[in-house]
Amino acid sequence: MKKILQPAFLNINTVILFGWALITLFNTNEQFASVMQNPEPPWEISINMIPILTFFVICIPIAIYLLVISKKKHKSLWKALMLPPELEEADEREQLITANACRSSYIAMWYAVPIAAGLMSFYPLLKGQIPYYPIIILLLIPIVQMISYFYSIQKQQ
Repeated sequence: MKKILQPAFLNINTVILFGWALITLFNTNEQFASVMQNPEPPWEISINMIPILTFFVICIPIAIYLLVISKKKHKSLWKALMLPPELEEADEREQLITANACRSSYIAMWYAVPIAAGLMSFYPLLKGQIPYYPIIILLLIPIVQMISYFYSIQKQQ
């Protein structure tokens, strides 16, 4: 199998950058909601473009690069889009390792999702301090899944 650290790092960083961009959009939508609640001028909405541009500048070239490599292997754009590079196996041993990693990731979801749902119940208490709390909790779910998957693969090799 390929190096485990590189795809894990890329995937987790992509989710973190996506969360950062979502938090920026959330803050902008809050400003827009306050303008809609109080429609008297002056209207002012500001958006921090650094997180959004960072996400696009870093993640889009990586996604295009991975898509081009995957398209060369599969000869089909549909398969290249639908099959993540982490799930490409060369032989039966790699298929078994991937199957076990997917199983451990699936089991991790049985614990992560109820914990995330329980953490969401604290949102009314944290709404004033961390208004984007649901975004953080929802994005922790795929991060837990990825960490479980890549840890399982690393442990089996």
